[in-house]
Amino acid sequence: MEVNEQEKQAEERKYTKENNDKNQSMNLVILGSVVGAGVGYLSNPEMSKKVIKTVQQSEVMREVGQEFRKTVQEILTEQALTSMRKVASGYINKYEGTLRPSTKKKFTETEKVEEESHSKYEEIKEENKQLNDRLDRIEHLLSNLVETKKQ
Repeated sequence: MEVNEQEKQAEERKYTKENNDKNQSMNLVILGSVVGAGVGYLSNPEMSKKVIKTVQQSEVMREVGQEFRKTVQEILTEQALTSMRKVASGYINKYEGTLRPSTKKKFTETEKVEEESHSKYEEIKEENKQLNDRLDRIEHLLSNLVETKKQ
């Protein structure tokens, strides 16, 4: 059964390929005849002048021209941006070795300052804790003293 199915699939592929080839040939014939008729029509000097004048005056061609201009401007802008990015990245890569050490020094200095401030904060925090413990002891002693005086 599998052999029959494979044969059927092969026949179907062959049939669709033949149809695609025929359709493609027909499209080429139609395209060639349209181009030939256009060339023949425009080869007459009077007709070509009329056609050019009509095309120049048509609103559709003005819009097409404007869209074409916009598209060209966008393409040129994109190319300019791309080239500027490449140049900028080239300069950055060129001077990367000279710029990096100074930025690294700044980062290490910043880290040192942060560590010092953190250590000072921890010292102050510990001092505060000790002072609170002392105050608690003093309060306890004062409350004991007041208790003894009451008796």
